[in-house]
Amino acid sequence: MRLLPRKDEFFSLLDRQADNIKQMADEFSELLRNLDDLPAKQALLEELEHTGDDLTHQLAHVMHSTFVTPLDKEDIAALYSGLDDVADCIDAAAKRLVLYRIQESTVEAMELGGLLKRTVHEVAGLVKQLRSLRNRELLFELFGKIHTLENDADDVYRSALGNLFNAPNADPIQILKWKEIYERIEMAVDACEDVANVIESIVLKYA
Repeated sequence: MRLLPRKDEFFSLLDRQADNIKQMADEFSELLRNLDDLPAKQALLEELEHTGDDLTHQLAHVMHSTFVTPLDKEDIAALYSGLDDVADCIDAAAKRLVLYRIQESTVEAMELGGLLKRTVHEVAGLVKQLRSLRNRELLFELFGKIHTLENDADDVYRSALGNLFNAPNADPIQILKWKEIYERIEMAVDACEDVANVIESIVLKYA
């Protein structure tokens, strides 16, 4: 066990994890706008999710093998677990698009995908601020943006469900398929807000 941490090791791994979910959100948002070559696009997202898993395991190993860490261990664990949750939800949504043989996207799906992409980018920006935590004004501006985006995603999600269930002559099977997909996208946005809440608690503790 190392007594003293290589401080940058933790933050570099978290940065890489954040960049990985950023790429996933970008690819997923584009996928929802163009479902051509869906299996190949889903396979790329699955590969990125595996990359995220590897980074999560590396972070856990470094944390448990280091006595003194730059942040409390429970905060580090909450961060890498939260980022991993975002990746898992994106991967789960993409897999359902393939599993359910979705051939045409919906306006709401594309809107949710765009909101998820924007939220993930803001979260990645937060993660990159962890090294210093000095710019409180920027940090709290990012917290506010993420909270607003999560509320916007909630609104779109509710509207999407309403349109599904109230459409004339709605196909019950299609309702069930899209309901699950919408849920996974919304869960990804919620996981982003969870990460932001962890970072906010860290700011209040250390800054």
